[in-house]
Amino acid sequence: MSEPATSTARARLKLKPLEFTPLAPESTFQYADLNIVHTGNIENTISMVRRAIRMGYDAVAINIDIGDIAEYQTEPGADVQLEASEEPPKKKKKKGGSENLGIKKQLPKPFYVDQSKLDLNDLKKRGKVFRQFSRITFTANAQVVLNKTFNHPRILDFDLVAVRPGNDSVIETLSRKVEHFDIITVQANEQTRWLSGTKILERIRGEGIFYELNYAEALSDRNTRQISLFNGRVLLRAMRSRGVLMSSGARQMIDLRAPVDVMNLAFLWGVTNANARNLISGHPKAVLLQAECRGTENGEVHSMPLSSAEVGESEDSAKDDEPMETSQEDAVKKPPVEVQLNMLQYERLLKATKKAHQMVKSIRETKTATQESAESMETS
Repeated sequence: MSEPATSTARARLKLKPLEFTPLAPESTFQYADLNIVHTGNIENTISMVRRAIRMGYDAVAINIDIGDIAEYQTEPGADVQLEASEEPPKKKKKKGGSENLGIKKQLPKPFYVDQSKLDLNDLKKRGKVFRQFSRITFTANAQVVLNKTFNHPRILDFDLVAVRPGNDSVIETLSRKVEHFDIITVQANEQTRWLSGTKILERIRGEGIFYELNYAEALSDRNTRQISLFNGRVLLRAMRSRGVLMSSGARQMIDLRAPVDVMNLAFLWGVTNANARNLISGHPKAVLLQAECRGTENGEVHSMPLSSAEVGESEDSAKDDEPMETSQEDAVKKPPVEVQLNMLQYERLLKATKKAHQMVKSIRETKTATQESAESMETS
């Protein structure tokens, strides 16, 4: 009785469809820390990355937290002018004669750790590949600065863009600009009111944006720890642990914790053991894939019934039979509908459509031949 059962189980395993993943098994990461803060001290950042690798992380994001974005120059081209002149802009005088001291800072460039200074032998033995990403985090207390900020060339240079909303109006604006950023991080120095808006948070999560909790804040003083745990519980209860990732937010090596310790710490926020791993593995992987899609162009696909496609195919074949002189520019026809695809993408779409038409045609010919052979057998 055991042999047929095992053979049935093997047959089920063979019939089970394979799950497609965009990343190859040898290139996927197991655990990720997407918030190792770079404070300007290169040696300190390298030491934190080394420690993270020893603890078991194979993907990290070097974060530059600039604070309030209103203190930075977000006008396009201002940073280019500064690099060309290598001198800060002159201070303008007010009407009263006093100098304007509100000179804004320049947005920083992405920072990457030199991998030659890292020991990656342990990762190679486990069949893993080390990955590092750049990230910028800023606080937005006003809606007017978001448009210029998201379109700034320096912001576009970063792999990940995280926003720390200052009030409810900012979170409402962010819900309409989800294509420009990846993460919404929670401020731990005060109880955040916008966390109570479950509907808008769920709508933002549905657009692929993730929320972030930093466990280093829960390891600091008593007041910050209480606020961090309170905000995290409110967020996780509203999201039901979906679309939430947990990072270190480490500014020094003492703030880092191993992946197993982070999963145990998640219990303080009310996360179950089944969902704890996703906070540092599955959800970081999803936000990185989402960030990669953010840097690509959008496209639209026009679908039609198969009968309409066949009519179009017959018309195209009739036109192809007619002799017509075509130049190289007219070799590829323009799209019949308005689509946001470049010419290379449209050529590939045409080739795929023709292959599909040929496949349908061959299937119908085979079916017709089978029916004719069956009828001939019956008559004979």
